[in-house]
Amino acid sequence: MTTPRIDQMFATTKPVCFGRFVMNVPASATVVPGPQAFGPDIESLPNDVKSLARRAKTKRDEVQARALTKSQAEVVSFVTGPTPGSWLLSYWEDKVAKKVELQNITGFLAAGPHGFIYPDQTGDEETPNDVLKNVTYVATHLRARDPKEVPTDPGVCLDVGFIADDSGKFQEIFGLGLRFPELPDASFSVSSNKDAQQGDSFEDRRAEAKRAAFMVAPLATLFNKVKTLREGHLKVQQGQGSEALFRRPMEEGDGHWHEFQFEYTGKQFDHRNPSWDASLFTGINHDQAGAKPSSLTDAEAVALWDRLMASVRLRVPSK
Repeated sequence: MTTPRIDQMFATTKPVCFGRFVMNVPASATVVPGPQAFGPDIESLPNDVKSLARRAKTKRDEVQARALTKSQAEVVSFVTGPTPGSWLLSYWEDKVAKKVELQNITGFLAAGPHGFIYPDQTGDEETPNDVLKNVTYVATHLRARDPKEVPTDPGVCLDVGFIADDSGKFQEIFGLGLRFPELPDASFSVSSNKDAQQGDSFEDRRAEAKRAAFMVAPLATLFNKVKTLREGHLKVQQGQGSEALFRRPMEEGDGHWHEFQFEYTGKQFDHRNPSWDASLFTGINHDQAGAKPSSLTDAEAVALWDRLMASVRLRVPSK
């Protein structure tokens, strides 16, 4: 489906990377960084690599200041990191953490001109040496990435970085959001999760939600006014996913708004075939969907959805 307004938006596009995926979006679109976890969550410090030493020392001083309090926090070590300009801080958060051997090891990692904070910790099966190896692996495989760059080798895209990796040994959760100046009340988001558990199917959950809605009279009345624009399977690069595209009425007054959802289950723990999902909402006001009538017709909303969804793909397809 095509419409003039959506076609004009996509006249010029740009690639956007997140995790192991890439998609093409309108050149005018604003990209909102979403979650980025490669094992632990990674915090990016765009163009702020010079602050790493200060941030690392400030965190060390905070832990040391709590050493004399009831918490009995303790700095285990504070050393330069495995790459130039990086630092490693190991510490016990409190006496309870020390008792159960839950040690924090945070990497303040440099990949000029950007900095990254990578906070990891020991667990039931990971010793401090294991965690140190993980942090070192990330540090030595991390580099800066211009948002316009689409790497061709295996690995995961951060908002301003890239971690070269084809091991699949880390949990991977990545995502992003899109806003469109031409469509200020529309918002698109997409996220992937390599280790996501396979629960009830998308279709089963939709059916259960519908059943539950019809058990409550006010919800049943509202549900009857929802128009299904499309529902069923949607083929993507990796295989077959499921989508549901709805036009919802305003709770008060005239007009409508859109809620589009998609899920692809992938294969759990497989970094070459991770699960991912996407959503599109219209009628957004103050970050709330359906807060005002949609500025998009049904045809325009579906056209926007189809253009975006058709472009989502693994950056390095599995062989």
